[in-house]
Amino acid sequence: MVEATFLEAYPIALRAAKTQAMAAVSSGIIPASDREDFEQEGVVACLRALPRFDPARASLRTFIERVVAARLASLVRQARRRPETVPVEMLCWLPVECKAARRELRMSIDRVVANLRTDDRELVQLLCDISPAEASRRLGIPSSTLHDRILRLRRRFARAGLDRGDYRAAGGAR
Repeated sequence: MVEATFLEAYPIALRAAKTQAMAAVSSGIIPASDREDFEQEGVVACLRALPRFDPARASLRTFIERVVAARLASLVRQARRRPETVPVEMLCWLPVECKAARRELRMSIDRVVANLRTDDRELVQLLCDISPAEASRRLGIPSSTLHDRILRLRRRFARAGLDRGDYRAAGGAR
């Protein structure tokens, strides 16, 4: 039963995912470079949801389109919630080619880090090597708590003049 449904569902899922991903790119919700990833996520979500399909409640096409729409909406929400990771060189308006500017930037960063609490210093060190998701797992804290700490650190760096300016409005200084 599930295998037959899969063979029938796959082309519908692929078309629905492609259509909705293209619409998201066209409207500027997602960058064009993410289109194929969104399509794949939509198809995989459909295939995972097939065991829950009930023909008495909806047609297969309607079921698939709803699953794809829900998955892509979830991905968009996740992307918007995730803070943007910026290389340290981008935090400063000075050219990265300039060794003196890099040295000055490094000293400014070191000064801020030296004045952080021990747990925040450890977090900064972790984030230099691993993703926020991995840091959350290693520290054993929820990702929402980790992102709150990252936001607090960003504000700290912003007060030291090491910001790009676009996250200051996210709640002021702490």
